[in-house]
Amino acid sequence: MLDLLSTSGIPGIAAMVLGLMFLILVHEFGHWIVARMFGFKTPVFSIGFGKREWSWVIGTFWETEFRLSPILLGGYVSIPELQDETTAKELMKDSPEAQNLKVFPVWQRMLVAVAGVVMNIITAFIIFASLLYFIGQPTAEITGTKITAVSPQQVTIAEDAGLQAGDKFVTIDGVKIVNPQDLINSLQAHKNQPVAVTVDRNGQNLTVEVTPNANGQIGIGLGVDSVVTYHKQGFGESVSNGAKQTGAQLVGMVKGIGMMVGLVEPPANLPDGATDVHGVVGIVQIGADAFSQGAFAFLSIVALISLNLAILNILPIPLLDGGHIMFYSIEAIRGKPVSIATRNRLSSIFFMLLIWLMLYGLFNDIMKPISFK
Repeated sequence: MLDLLSTSGIPGIAAMVLGLMFLILVHEFGHWIVARMFGFKTPVFSIGFGKREWSWVIGTFWETEFRLSPILLGGYVSIPELQDETTAKELMKDSPEAQNLKVFPVWQRMLVAVAGVVMNIITAFIIFASLLYFIGQPTAEITGTKITAVSPQQVTIAEDAGLQAGDKFVTIDGVKIVNPQDLINSLQAHKNQPVAVTVDRNGQNLTVEVTPNANGQIGIGLGVDSVVTYHKQGFGESVSNGAKQTGAQLVGMVKGIGMMVGLVEPPANLPDGATDVHGVVGIVQIGADAFSQGAFAFLSIVALISLNLAILNILPIPLLDGGHIMFYSIEAIRGKPVSIATRNRLSSIFFMLLIWLMLYGLFNDIMKPISFK
């Protein structure tokens, strides 16, 4: 994590924080604009949490006070008609209208609740389509295969032969090595046989002799050098492929959640830690790393996080948008709302579970930081 906090990582951290604030703004704007269109009260629109006296009050527009609050772990739009009676009166305690809040139809309340999720999905689609149109579809051409680590699995053949991390393969037994499959094929063809390996180390060729084990391994981690080219797409193609990419990512993320809770069998080649829960530090780390790789990589990560926010918020959990939709659905079926006491009780329980999940994610951020090697 130290490299994330280094001077070189500060621009990436700042960009990711701004990216997260943008996604929060987009999500809450969805709730706000639909609520205003239906005539709901929206006394406060806040990016972040915290008391009013600690916040920057930007101004008032359309009967809504806009704030930037100090605890940047989310945001909210106060909509009294979506809350229980006690909360609604507290939000509007200085307003005479607090005693006579309008009861809106269930379908309107459901649309307000789901609007933030829809905005996150639309935002991701716009980003994906725009990247394809303005920058293009990236294509990576591998130009070389290199060693990223020696003896990653306690096989010390390469280390004993003097190979080092950073060495770039040139030839094995005179056969040119370009991509990892070239290397694997050559090593597999010389199981338990000595073979001459030539690598480029700091611009100079070095030849050593290694004897791959019975599995064709010499104990190295592999990486590649590549050249990325971008091919712009037309407007219609960008829109079509942006929609397809949005749909595919949504399906993949739902499957990922299924793997995390044990409902979906993970693939055999899934890397260790791929299903670990991470928190805001891990998210910023991912974004900062993507920022260092360029606009395409960074904006792609922002789009993926936007889809993640959509999926997480639609889960039928009290305190989340999906929880509101669940309660409204029950109300539509029963013909009467779930009692305030029941909603408050469930909200308290799930609030503690969400806090635990956030702390668990933060623990993983610190103890099992995400590796980009």
